[in-house]
Amino acid sequence: MKHLITGVKPTGSSIHLGNLMGAVLPFGRLAEGNDAAIFIADLHALTSVKNGDLLRKQTHEVALNYLAAYGADTDIAIFRQSDVALIPKLNWILASVTPYSLMLRAHSFKDAEGKGAEINMATFTYPILMAADILAYDIDVVPVGKDQIQHLEMARDIARAFNKAYGQDVFKEPSAHVEKSVETLPGTDGRKMSKSYDNFLGVFDDEKTLKKKIGQIVTGSEGLDDPKPLDNNVYALAKVFATPERLSEMRGKFERGTGYGYGHAKADLLEILLDSLAPIRERYSALKDDSAFVEEKLRAGARKMNARIEAKMEVVSKLVGA
Repeated sequence: MKHLITGVKPTGSSIHLGNLMGAVLPFGRLAEGNDAAIFIADLHALTSVKNGDLLRKQTHEVALNYLAAYGADTDIAIFRQSDVALIPKLNWILASVTPYSLMLRAHSFKDAEGKGAEINMATFTYPILMAADILAYDIDVVPVGKDQIQHLEMARDIARAFNKAYGQDVFKEPSAHVEKSVETLPGTDGRKMSKSYDNFLGVFDDEKTLKKKIGQIVTGSEGLDDPKPLDNNVYALAKVFATPERLSEMRGKFERGTGYGYGHAKADLLEILLDSLAPIRERYSALKDDSAFVEEKLRAGARKMNARIEAKMEVVSKLVGA
């Protein structure tokens, strides 16, 4: 059994189809048979969210989303980053062995600087806090996207710097896990589905909203009775969520073309998504009105991770003398 962890920032709306297929469900599969945890990075979110009520609401929503995706009885520990009391202390200890030059190479800092954003120190030292989130729990594997590999490499660098400074192998250097075949779904405009492009279909959008967004999907100019190429955006989404029988039916209609336009295909896609997402959406609806249960799941996750970091920090504190 391996220890796995991943984090998600509570800085936006509910998960969309791209999140679901590219990160949420792959992590769930990887977690099977392992000890897995997800931290909701509310401390990281302080670099951009400056409203306490909003941050608490978004943090709760993330927990609700993941419990709906995995089921209320999931063994994955879901917890708030800020509920682990010793993370700030570990963050400072790790900062004390982290070279300034390492932070200057961070993509998160460079991207913010390149956009002309005002850089606060939390943005600058972001990778150190991320390292603390990983190294605190003796994590073996961290699932990451290609754009996050540098942060994990920095965590490994920081672990190595601490171990060298104190002459003991205290912190484990975790390995990255990059999904070889992650579903990259097109958004309504044909680009990669993303909140930043505002082209996404939300997993928990109500049916009216979902229908409206599907109606905005960019398609070709083929007429009602013309055959349609299968590289269109509607079919690209349908092939991920449709049953083999339903997909074969749609493919045949596209290839024949007769009497089957993109409007018909979009109506079919709506039905396909509602059918495919029904279990997750039903769990979401059931949990949405039970905020006490969601909060207790967060507290239970925090209790588990606090116990783990406390054991690690006994070793660290004795070694550093603080």
